[in-house]
Amino acid sequence: MSMNISYVRNFAVVAMVSFALTGCFDDTPETGPVQTVDWYKAHDNERQETLEKCSNNPGELQETPNCVNAIQAERALSSGEPFELDLSSLKDKEDS
Repeated sequence: MSMNISYVRNFAVVAMVSFALTGCFDDTPETGPVQTVDWYKAHDNERQETLEKCSNNPGELQETPNCVNAIQAERALSSGEPFELDLSSLKDKEDS
């Protein structure tokens, strides 16, 4: 009977140590707090810094929330606003 308790106790100790060490070997990059797309639109320097970090290490960082949000903000800012073209002045010139 004491042999069974010893195995259970050893297993419990190994399991607890394994769970405790799991957090010690986290290879995910530290990216800081997640910022929104609107935040990146309003903070040009931080957006550019984040975009630079993301492009320098796309294997690890490209899919992180901050990279995705900074890229989306950059796209939104660079796309411009749609506008109506007034082509009536061109027709007048063609008739001349």
